[in-house]
Amino acid sequence: MEKFVSSFLKKPPHNLPLAEVLLVENGSTDATLDACKRLQHRFPQYIKVCTIERASYGEAIRHGILQSRGTHLSILECDCLSAEFVQQSVELFQTQKAQFIVASKRHPDAIDRRPWKRRLLTYLYNQLLWLLLRYPGTDTHGLKSMETSLGKQLCDLAVTTDEIFQTEIVLLAWRLGVKVDELPLSISESRPAPVRIAARVPKVLHTISELRRSLARFSDEAPTLRTTTVS
Repeated sequence: MEKFVSSFLKKPPHNLPLAEVLLVENGSTDATLDACKRLQHRFPQYIKVCTIERASYGEAIRHGILQSRGTHLSILECDCLSAEFVQQSVELFQTQKAQFIVASKRHPDAIDRRPWKRRLLTYLYNQLLWLLLRYPGTDTHGLKSMETSLGKQLCDLAVTTDEIFQTEIVLLAWRLGVKVDELPLSISESRPAPVRIAARVPKVLHTISELRRSLARFSDEAPTLRTTTVS
C-alpha cells in the first residue's frame, strides 16, 4: 500500500488540485494501520487516516464517502490508484456535467489482464444484473467517481453493507434517474484476490435478492435527488 499510495501522490492527476486523500483502514489484523500513519506523516497536506472496527469493504467505502469534504470524489483501490481514471472523471464532470462514473472492466476499450476465472466471474455477475434487474451497465465493482453530495445521499438510501454496497449505490443512482457514465479500465492482478472465487459464488443469488429488495422501494415513484454540477 505504501508503494502504491506514494507513487500516486508523486504523480497526481495532471493539473488537479487534490483536496484530500482518505485512507480508510477497516479492521485489519496486520500492520496496515501503521502503514497508513506513516503515509500520513509523509504527506500530511493530503492524507487523512480513518479507521472503522469492522472488516467490511462496503462500510469502508461508505465511511469514506461520508467523510469526504470535496465537491467530487473518487473511490480507488490501494493497488489500483489510477490517476488516469481520476483525470478522465474530472474531464467528464467539467465537459459533460457527469454525476456518477464507473470504471468498467467490461467496457469495449478496457484491458483486463486478471486471471480468466476472475474475468469470467465479472462477466457472469453483470449478466445476472441485466437478466434479473435490467441494469444496462457493464460493471458495478471497483473504481468510481461521483458528486460528493450525490454520494452522501446514496449512502443514506442504501440498505446493504459489505461488498454488495458498492453495487447497490450504482444501481440506486441508475434507478433514481442519474446517468451512470462508464470509462474503460486497464487492470492487471498485482496481488491475489483476498476472497476466493469459490466462496463468492454461493453468495451471488442472495446478493441479487438484496439488490432487488433495495430497488423495489423506488419502482413506482422515484424521489428527486438533489445534485450539484461543475460550472
